[in-house]
Amino acid sequence: MRFAGEQVWWSEGRPSEGGRVVVCRAGADGEPPVVDLLPAPWNARTRVHEYGGVSWIPVPRSPADSTDPTDEVPLLAFVEFTDQRLYLLDPLQPDAAPRPLTPSPDEPAGVRYGDFSWDPQRSRLLAVCERHLPAAEERPRITRTVVGIPVDGRGALDADLVEDVLRDVPTADFLASPQLSPDGRELVWISWNHPAMPWDGTVLHLAEMGPGGRATGARSVAGGPNVSVVEPRFVPSNDARVLIVAQSDATGFWRPTLVDPHAGTATPLTDHPADFTGPQWQLGHGSWGRLPDGTVITVPAGRLGVLAADSTEPVPVDERWSWCGDLQIGPDGSVAAVVGGDRIATSVVHLPPGQLGAPQVLRRATDTELDAAWIPEAITRTVDGVHVVIHPPTNPHHTAAPGTSPAVLEIHGGPTAQWPRVRSARTAYFTSRGFTVVGVDHRGSTGYGREYRDALRGRWAGADIDDAIAVARALLADGTIGAALIAGGSAGGLTVLGTVTRPDHPFAGGMSSYGIADLVALGEHTHDFESRYLESLLGPDRQVWVDRSPLTAAGTLRTPVLLLQGGLDPVVPPEQAQVFADACAARGVPHALVLFPQESHGFRAAAARVTALEAELSFAGQVLGFEPPGVPRLPLRTGDSGQAE
Repeated sequence: MRFAGEQVWWSEGRPSEGGRVVVCRAGADGEPPVVDLLPAPWNARTRVHEYGGVSWIPVPRSPADSTDPTDEVPLLAFVEFTDQRLYLLDPLQPDAAPRPLTPSPDEPAGVRYGDFSWDPQRSRLLAVCERHLPAAEERPRITRTVVGIPVDGRGALDADLVEDVLRDVPTADFLASPQLSPDGRELVWISWNHPAMPWDGTVLHLAEMGPGGRATGARSVAGGPNVSVVEPRFVPSNDARVLIVAQSDATGFWRPTLVDPHAGTATPLTDHPADFTGPQWQLGHGSWGRLPDGTVITVPAGRLGVLAADSTEPVPVDERWSWCGDLQIGPDGSVAAVVGGDRIATSVVHLPPGQLGAPQVLRRATDTELDAAWIPEAITRTVDGVHVVIHPPTNPHHTAAPGTSPAVLEIHGGPTAQWPRVRSARTAYFTSRGFTVVGVDHRGSTGYGREYRDALRGRWAGADIDDAIAVARALLADGTIGAALIAGGSAGGLTVLGTVTRPDHPFAGGMSSYGIADLVALGEHTHDFESRYLESLLGPDRQVWVDRSPLTAAGTLRTPVLLLQGGLDPVVPPEQAQVFADACAARGVPHALVLFPQESHGFRAAAARVTALEAELSFAGQVLGFEPPGVPRLPLRTGDSGQAE
């Protein structure tokens, strides 16, 4: 999401278009009607760090670009998914092909860009640039830096004009958040090195911009090996000092923190016991902004909130909004945000200057108005020290007897992540059919401070499994549920597969989406961003990796398993699902492997999503002893590991 003058621009994935990412716009007052800025088949999606992030930015028009001197519609710079080049599009000329701003790489998609900011003094874009270079070993050598990209197109013809802004300063394995001071004289960014992840420890750098537009004299002003600092930006001061606000967890929670490089201080703006942002799996999303009067708009405990200049206690903007995925501040002090709630649809909203209590909805994730009787509650609990969110079955035509509802225990990915506090079609799909859905925030989850987040370090594929089993047993014992399945994707899929190989687990079946079966193979073959993540999650002893791999314990497997997998997944390769299916076949365990050849890490196309969801419901019905109406019966195999497609 970005402001383009007074207009709000945002991107949205379109499952109906195969997962294509489209950039849209609306006027700040909701007029004119929402329009697509990016015509098909263009797809605005970056692969930096493989998980991507913000892949586009509005670009002010130069006099040569303007067809009308009064026109205020900016140009659009975006990364095209297929080749990862940066292009420039004129929204007023939708029939004209976007023109490239970066050169064609030697290797397909071998140079990637993301996390953009505008450099008005030099009429260029700043971006994180990731280069994949050939290497003798299987894994390519990857370098990252911040580059300056001319917007006149010269860089597409001459790679030397896409200049390395950090050429004269020490760099690092990973970089994010390049931001210029308002006068263009100073630059901030964050960095971290293997084996750390950005939620483990990052360093905030400050440098001067030399006359050639390159950084010089860089120094570290915040962060460190055990402090995560993210999302830095310059803020005004009453004198000539450089002041920066960033999210820092130095005090135990990610909190907005005022960094004074000259005084060498980092002062939290609040002591409220909550995380004000989340883990930086993707680049460029906003979790705080500053209004002209000094008020900070931010996201305490995932909710859009206000932190007044004279207060340290945040106040929610709207109690209905239990989740905020992005926020931006406009030049006039207005606020735009992506928000949602347990009982309301995710929406793009605009809050005019001085009217935070009068949001204007610019776009809803769905135009279908659901009857409130079908929308499940969200009940937060702590079960044996584990944070959970319980969504009871919700169907106005049927009511289950207490303690009889089967449950799907959902394990989020990451494992550094959190069960989202927002209305979910997937959750409603199950709760409307008589299931209780339980989102499990096991040890290692975000949203509860650094100590809880670090509780999984060295204990992954152990403590998370213990927590899932403990939650299921407790809910079965107290009559909240009558039976349980366990489901999860990616890292959550590892928890699923690890759980069902435990001899004492209480689950009737496990449903894994692109889950990890072999930790050693994952460490050897996964992408660079996570290639050493396992060192903190499991420790350095490779025998521990072997021992905690679900594949190692598959000899004890007796529980039915559903495996859903994308054929193009670079994070958890398809071989992971296949080897576990083979293990199921060797044991004669009922199982199914459903492969989606054109999907990656997470299913984007509508057809794949529907097929996966119906497969899960059919699987759940079969292992629980009923036949769900209205969905194809999923073939379960025992003696072979062939794929169901």
